[in-house]
Amino acid sequence: MTRYIFTIYSCAIVVFGLSFLKISRMMHRFCLLLLLPVVFCFASCKNKTTESKEHFDKANDFLFSDDLDNAKKEYRLALDIDTSNWKAAYELANIYELEGDYPDAMACYEKTIALNPKFAIAYYNKSNLEETIGDEKSSKKDLKMAIETKSNFFSALLTRGRKEYADGKYKEAVADLSSAIALRPDFYLAYSMRGSCRYKSGDIAGAINDFDMEIKSMPTHVMGYVNRAVAYSEQKNYRGAINDMSQALQLDPMSSQAYIYRGLFYAQSNTKDSACADFNLALKLKNPQAEAYIKQYCK
Repeated sequence: MTRYIFTIYSCAIVVFGLSFLKISRMMHRFCLLLLLPVVFCFASCKNKTTESKEHFDKANDFLFSDDLDNAKKEYRLALDIDTSNWKAAYELANIYELEGDYPDAMACYEKTIALNPKFAIAYYNKSNLEETIGDEKSSKKDLKMAIETKSNFFSALLTRGRKEYADGKYKEAVADLSSAIALRPDFYLAYSMRGSCRYKSGDIAGAINDFDMEIKSMPTHVMGYVNRAVAYSEQKNYRGAINDMSQALQLDPMSSQAYIYRGLFYAQSNTKDSACADFNLALKLKNPQAEAYIKQYCK
């Protein structure tokens, strides 16, 4: 009903406006014939957009009240009415993914991207879904698109750095993680990941610098001390390694692996009694390596 009222009102304005022009009746009719289709089209398009938005807003209300079924229904209506409503397609994709309906989620992410190819988050979420279902090749491709679309996409840079680390591409991983750190210099896990990349590639000094920054950013993160201790041991700085592992054990006294590491550092620094004490503590915590180290160092 609203659509018809708006159309009639628009036509009346056109007719009224033409009546003021000093043109012949024939020209008046000709102009009216030309303009009326435009008015009808404009009125119809505007109404579709408005109606679609109304359903979209209603869907959001259902979503925020955790009523996913009605939210999906309203998002579908919004998309059916206005097939260019990429926001409705994106929200549908999120709900389908939450519900474990991965095929429909994927279809909606693809529709979102087709409607708005500059929406980087859609590529990123699609990449995460592809990783979930085991399509790593497509996941990397969409992750690349997310970063190309939005170069300062922190989470995408961090994720690609993680994937590159897993693939042994340490140089590429360091580059992406460095870009992430430039965006968020306070995020300790980025330093942890970059430090691990540098350690694996043989840059021990660089790794230690990153673990320093990790600990500075998050002094209670146990793995920062563990990782730096292992890096110190590569430099034969066993005192530094033991101190860091002791700090890790203060934060997590039930870490059997930390006792194993510290025991090895004690053994490498020729402190047998302390080494054996740590291996025995690891044994009490049921560490599977402890018995072998006790046989090797303590008999």
